[in-house]
Parts: sequence; structure tokens; C-alpha cells
Amino acid sequence: MLSLTNRGFRGLCAFLLALGFAFAGVGGAHSSDPVWHDAGVFSFSDQLGGFRILSVSGTGTQSDPIVIEQDFSGPGPGTIAIRNRSRATGGAAFMQLFVVTRVRNVAPGAWIGFDIELQEELTQPSDYWDGLSFNQTQRVDTAGFRSNRFRNGERIAEPHDRVRFLDGHVNVGAHVEFRFVITDVTPRAEFYLLQEPVMLFS
Repeated sequence: MLSLTNRGFRGLCAFLLALGFAFAGVGGAHSSDPVWHDAGVFSFSDQLGGFRILSVSGTGTQSDPIVIEQDFSGPGPGTIAIRNRSRATGGAAFMQLFVVTRVRNVAPGAWIGFDIELQEELTQPSDYWDGLSFNQTQRVDTAGFRSNRFRNGERIAEPHDRVRFLDGHVNVGAHVEFRFVITDVTPRAEFYLLQEPVMLFS
């Protein structure tokens, strides 16, 4: 009787161990496969962390801009990975992308400013000559960078392509909207949009 009990116990342990590995495998596969949200010929991912994309819509034209709904939970930065799927099929040699980001502040403090920055290579500032910019082919026009909670949007061309939104605030739990245009005269298959709030800590 004792022998049967031991065999049964060993069998149960083996079964539970195998089941545990099976669940671990499923979880691992899920966590290593980032979710990409498709809109127009572009795809967007929050795989780099610090925020969460809730939805993406639109085609990226002036009349139908890409709209990215997000929850931003940390102090930043949070970087959106963007894929231009048209480049895989030899798409247009010039890219113009109209973007609206709607961000909810679920971080631990209010925001008194917000920066967005383009990067052709992850963590590397995008300089004036790489072709990727916030519409640098046009004259500086602060009206081209708009927000419903910040009065001023200032384009900074060097040493990186950045827009800094100032003169306003976003309380915890509130939403903020940003509008801007991204252009690239030498489009790449993938690039990055860094987002970094300026936080007010009490």
C-alpha cells in the first residue's frame, strides 16, 4: 500500500511540474511577443514600457490623423516604437504623418510640461541631417504643435528633434491631447517617439 502511495505521489508531482512548465511557456510566449496596433500603413507598440497604448486609429493624413490613446503610469520616458509598413514594399520616398496623442496621467504626480522627441535609432538623438523631424522642412510655426492643456509648443531642432510643451498642467487622472506632424525625407522601416512628462512633486 505504501509503495502505491509513493508511486501515486511521484506521479502527481510529475504531472504538476509538467503543468507548471506548460503555463510558464504560455506566459513567456505572451510576454515576449509585443502587441502592435495597426493604423493606416503604420504599426505602433508600447513594448519598451512605462506607458500603455489603449488604441490607435486613423490613417495619418491631415484630415484623418493617427490618434494614439494612452495611459502613462511612470515618470518617463515612455517610447513608442513605430513601424512604417509601406517601406517593406518600396513605399513613398517621403513620409508625412499627422499625429494626435491623447494621454491620461496615471502617474504619481501632476505634469507641468511634456516633451516629445523623435529618434531614428533607439536612445540616439535624431540630428538635423537624418531626414526625420517634426516637419523641419517648414518654417518654425508654434501653431503646428498644439495641446489642449499647454499653451506653448516649442520645437527644438538641435541637438535633437524635440517639441517641448509648456505653460499648463495635467493633474493625476486627467487627459491631455497633443497634435504634431512628423516628416521624413529618407523614411525608415522603424523609428521611435520618446515621450517624457515634466512632473510636479508635492
